Amino acid sequence: MEILKLILGIFPVIKAILIAIIPLGFLIFIHELGHFLAAKKAGIKVNTFSIGFGPKIVGYVYKDTEYRLSWLPFGGYVQMEGENPTEQTGAEGEFASASLGKRAFVVIAGPAVNLLFGVLAYWIVFSVGINENAIGLINGLTGQDIGLEQKGVKFGMIADHSPALAAGVMSDDTIISLNGEAIPNHSRFQELVMFNPGKELELVVEREGNLKIFTVIPDAKPAIGGEEGILHVSFKNVTIVSQIAPGSSAEKAGLKISDQIESINGQRIYNTPYFGPDIWSEEPEMWMAAKYRPIYDDIKENKDVVTLGVRRDNEKLTFKLPVEWEMIAIVEQESTAHKVGIRTGDILTTFNGKTVDSKSLYAQIKASTDMPVNLTFVRDGTETTYTLSPDKKTKSDEDGTFYGIIWNNSLNGMLLKRKEIPTQYYSLIGAFTNGVKTSWLTCTAIARILKKLFAGEAKPNQLAGPTAIADMTNRMFENVGLNSLLFFIGFISINLAIVNLLPIPIADGGHLLFFALEKIRGRPISIKIQAIIQQVSVLLLIAFFIYITFYDGLRLFDRIRN
Repeated sequence: MEILKLILGIFPVIKAILIAIIPLGFLIFIHELGHFLAAKKAGIKVNTFSIGFGPKIVGYVYKDTEYRLSWLPFGGYVQMEGENPTEQTGAEGEFASASLGKRAFVVIAGPAVNLLFGVLAYWIVFSVGINENAIGLINGLTGQDIGLEQKGVKFGMIADHSPALAAGVMSDDTIISLNGEAIPNHSRFQELVMFNPGKELELVVEREGNLKIFTVIPDAKPAIGGEEGILHVSFKNVTIVSQIAPGSSAEKAGLKISDQIESINGQRIYNTPYFGPDIWSEEPEMWMAAKYRPIYDDIKENKDVVTLGVRRDNEKLTFKLPVEWEMIAIVEQESTAHKVGIRTGDILTTFNGKTVDSKSLYAQIKASTDMPVNLTFVRDGTETTYTLSPDKKTKSDEDGTFYGIIWNNSLNGMLLKRKEIPTQYYSLIGAFTNGVKTSWLTCTAIARILKKLFAGEAKPNQLAGPTAIADMTNRMFENVGLNSLLFFIGFISINLAIVNLLPIPIADGGHLLFFALEKIRGRPISIKIQAIIQQVSVLLLIAFFIYITFYDGLRLFDRIRN
């Protein structure tokens, strides 16, 4: 039985590995396929075309080329006659014997295929429609503003200790530029802040129709391999009513799903308020939750009535409701709470026999870390008590939950959430146009990061290597769906195209650089010098790979630990 459990436990790991490496291996494979097809077209002899690396499993020779399947199913490779400088004889059919134009054609074919695949992937993504997860990914990685209704990026809540607040920035200010760069979305803003810890940045905002200029200095936050800038700000979102319990005071008062909540007891709402027990945490990173405490306390002090400022379409409405709280459980699948029978939507009535509110529930949870607790819930009018014990906790209890329970404090039968961006649909022509546009913006985003890297504004350890890419690919497959995953694979494909065109000796761009020098000099660089440069480049590439992978591993370990 234990062996069976072990085998079953390995399956998710194998699945995660396959999900992670197959897409990246496919991108490497089509890159090499581009080189192969171009070489055949140019009349250059291809000795081997392998799917995978390492020892050969099986091979078949056809027209002087061995088509091979190898043991490591990660990409593939093409080995052309005379490609290695030490093997060149000057014979016809060798790579080095081909004309300069043909060699350049073969070299550039690999990145070209990756670029074309990226465009194709984006076309498919836009063709089938992009949901909010995909929109967030696209906007974040390329700097677009797909589906955003409000004009510009607006500041939401600002921490009391924020450098932005100290500089004079206010909630609802619209960000125009940071250090002279236009801000299309909050991801671009965060990227600029992250790369500039402790540096003076010029922030231009619009406030009530007027432009204001501030100097902000992001705090330096410790990060893996260095520091990152942070301003401790949020970005404004629209809060809507997502659920209304039947028979609740909210329903009786006439509130409707999708109503926008603009104020509570006269206080403007810039971000979706959360009233669960976590708002009482004193952890520094929980500053946003601390901002909800005054709103909660104000509602508690005005026990008889809560006043909501609501926007419905273009109409502004005011609702006055009797204050009613309900602590609703959101239960993770396969968690301890789920196994004893607690379900999402159950309403907590007592904790160890005592009625609790948001604040007292937080205190009770902290005090009961190492002891069993009795929770009484109401479901469909029936009250049931469950016992949760520390010795029965499972691995499925997510970090940050209480036995797999996330608490949501419902106000007057309403659940509030951020207004989601609706799924965007495009015609085939519109999808293609957006795919091409997004491909171009992807290229410019990559170029921007590379520029910062070469200028010393970004560090190599801040880049994502194969380990990080594999981890992100697996998490996207698990959490955000195939559409987002396909976009991410297209994004990585375009990355491979751009990086391969850099003038690095072992990369395709390095070969193109040598060809350019050959054109200028009228003769190729000597075989001996080419061999030395190639060997040194391989060593440097291996060292860089180890360096990037080391920091990838540290970040992955830190994420798992926290």
